[in-house]
Amino acid sequence: MAGSLIGVASQNFAYFYWYSIIRSIHAARAIPGTKSSTMVELSIGAVAGALAQLFTIPIAVVTTQQQTQLPGEKKDMFDTAMGIVNSDDGWSGLWRGMKASLVLVINPSITYGAYERLKTILYPSKTSLAPHEAFRK
Repeated sequence: MAGSLIGVASQNFAYFYWYSIIRSIHAARAIPGTKSSTMVELSIGAVAGALAQLFTIPIAVVTTQQQTQLPGEKKDMFDTAMGIVNSDDGWSGLWRGMKASLVLVINPSITYGAYERLKTILYPSKTSLAPHEAFRK
């Protein structure tokens, strides 16, 4: 349970962290007053998701490994991680499944791309919304 909670929290934090950084970089380089295309919005989300996966997949791998351990052979997160590192895969074993998980970065990309697009349609003159405005219309 602890591993799953750490995994979800770190994944969400990492996604929002990278999304805000990439969005800021894009905004700084964009022509003032222009709106981003849907493809740019999707790309920002996809890159943020890929970076988040890169940094958080080791937690998911360790948690998955813990879930498959037999009840009498349960180990804590550190011992499970060291077991993965000491296996034939070495340190790269912590990133096992990275290619498959990159397919899933499209989900938050679509969500935040749609949010940004709807924000420009519903609030054309605003660059950011207050929390109550995001749920009002």
